[in-house]
Amino acid sequence: MTERGDLAEPVRGRIDANGLLVEADAILLRLQLNCGGQESGPLAVPQLADLCRLSQRLGMNLSRPVQAAYDDYTIDMWAETRIDLDDENRAIRLVIKDWSEYPTAAMDRVEDARERDFDQLKGRGSIRTDSALRVVSMRLPGALPGGESEIGQALLDIFDVIPPSGHSKLLEAVAERQPIRGQRVRQKHQDQYLFHLEGQPLIDNLGHFSGYRFMVERDDQDVDNPALEEMEPGKLISQNLFGSQLGPALRQPLGKIIANAETIGSKLEGPLRGDYASYAKDIASAGRHLLDLVNDLSDLEAIQRPGFSVAEDDIDLVDLAHRSAGLLAVKAADHQMRIDVPDKELEQPAQGEFRRTLQILVNLIGNAIRYSPDGSVIKIRTTEKDGQAAITVSDQGDGIAVEDQDRIFEKFERLGRSGDGGSGLGLFISRRLANAMGGSLTVASSPGQGATFTLTLPARDQD
Repeated sequence: MTERGDLAEPVRGRIDANGLLVEADAILLRLQLNCGGQESGPLAVPQLADLCRLSQRLGMNLSRPVQAAYDDYTIDMWAETRIDLDDENRAIRLVIKDWSEYPTAAMDRVEDARERDFDQLKGRGSIRTDSALRVVSMRLPGALPGGESEIGQALLDIFDVIPPSGHSKLLEAVAERQPIRGQRVRQKHQDQYLFHLEGQPLIDNLGHFSGYRFMVERDDQDVDNPALEEMEPGKLISQNLFGSQLGPALRQPLGKIIANAETIGSKLEGPLRGDYASYAKDIASAGRHLLDLVNDLSDLEAIQRPGFSVAEDDIDLVDLAHRSAGLLAVKAADHQMRIDVPDKELEQPAQGEFRRTLQILVNLIGNAIRYSPDGSVIKIRTTEKDGQAAITVSDQGDGIAVEDQDRIFEKFERLGRSGDGGSGLGLFISRRLANAMGGSLTVASSPGQGATFTLTLPARDQD
């Protein structure tokens, strides 16, 4: 551990013309490995890599503060680049004169983990590239393959662009430093995985283009599905309306409405009359409701598409119980509710798609919060029996009459409730997803006694 303050000796490294860290002092090499890089591989510390590339491009020495992070630590550095005049390829000698390393705040780690879980729940990931479209960092949605091994590779060596767009159209947008919208790609060597890329160009402190930041969304549409090819063109457009057209078009403006309304309602931009702040919060709440509806309709379209399938991930239901409870912890706290989860030391291995299982649990816990009295307890438990792993979500609400227990799993069914923020699609989609993963979703309840929803999935043998 390095104490905050000046180093006794500068930390040095050398980066060749291809961005490879060919020489490094021990402390820099440790950071390189902890950030997912390899010895003599591409420099894996994003801000240091950007600084070196900028120095090579401008042909001048640079110095600036740099921050890096790994595991539970954050590092503040003062880094300088020096062009190696003895090297015809203009290699960079890196000199770090200050290195302050300290534990990351626990709450920051929790918030980062919650943000990653939200991204996984929504089927999102992220990719950061340099100005030559080489990958600096990569995290694909859910538990899909891809990440550290792609660092340093060209983006178009990892993905194929799906027609009608082509590589030339993508490269033209990059050359003009334009945003990239709705670009569909297929991961090479993983033909079953399709994605939407939404990219924003990045500009450094000197006003120069420094790469792209992409948001990556899973695309459940199967472009090679024969059943789709045989459909009439008009019907095909209708069937894929939300997933490929309206969904992506609506999410971005709704996201901006929500973000701006929350900024106004929180008075981050200055004082605001109380009733206006209340109006802004109502706008944000309505925006979130519309966004949830868009997501539900997109999921509905996906699960009803011919050939719909789910991934077969190795998952742990106890881990997913903690993740889903964490995502809804703030909402539960607003109602003075407690979510009682299994001990973290326990495990309940199962087989099912990570993101879809998380989606089901978030829906069940969200419903429990919505229909239970303030101050109550929501219990989550896991069991295994006859080759099936099960997770239950129990609430202390009004319960569901026996004659209504099948109806709640029907499309758009809300048992006459209105104004509760629901779409009537969550349980229908959740049961269909459970069935697609080889499991089931059931409910046991009686009026006045609360309700217990049980998700079962195929059990997985523990190693």
